[in-house]
Amino acid sequence: MELLLVLLAVGVAFLYFYLKSPTVIGAEGERRVNATLSRKLDEQDYILLEDLTLPTSHGTTQVDHIVLSRFGVFVIETKNMSGWIFGGKTQARWTQVMRRHKSQFQNPLRQNYHHVKVVQDLLGVRPDQLENLVAFVGSAEPRTEMPANVFWSRRDLLNYVASRTAVRFTENEVHDFARKLRSSALDANKETRRAHVQHVREKAIQKETDLTKCPRCGSKMIERANRKTGQTFYGCSRYPKCHGTRKVK
Repeated sequence: MELLLVLLAVGVAFLYFYLKSPTVIGAEGERRVNATLSRKLDEQDYILLEDLTLPTSHGTTQVDHIVLSRFGVFVIETKNMSGWIFGGKTQARWTQVMRRHKSQFQNPLRQNYHHVKVVQDLLGVRPDQLENLVAFVGSAEPRTEMPANVFWSRRDLLNYVASRTAVRFTENEVHDFARKLRSSALDANKETRRAHVQHVREKAIQKETDLTKCPRCGSKMIERANRKTGQTFYGCSRYPKCHGTRKVK
């Protein structure tokens, strides 16, 4: 009996942490957005593509949602988050605050900009014919002024897409776009996702490695402090032969 209770407790704990994992939470947010868009947008005017893993010159990139229409191509990044969100259009990192706990994440507009560029290159369209949209679908609330293309509910995202009525493409072009994207996308399976996650990790490691190298000579950087101001910075380990520096982010 005791063993059964222990196994039950372990199973419940495993299920709890699984449901709270970023992967599951993110997938749930994407499912909500997809449900709203597919239910509310007229399929005669809009084609909705979701969870596309597209090849790039340096690996792959995963796009949450692409809405194709005569009124433009809408590339959507979904964030299923809670708490307070602080950030701005030009900031590289945004901040999430939950019960006095702070964590940072990449500016989703910058993150999605890469997706937009990949889609643009695949379709061969102009930059002004695509839109970079970010949708927060959890209980998160902004605590700083946010760009107009960041939305805080599925309804606001839907209303924005539906409000764009200037014709940019013909109906035939829209269907051609859908065929190009579907034929270019990699099969959605565990192996594809595993390869994409590994690619993202390798990029993060490479970026971190690049930041620890001197921009002038490539030698190791050492954290130093300005004698007058006390402000920290990274200086080349070959100083004074090399005066390369980097700011501490």
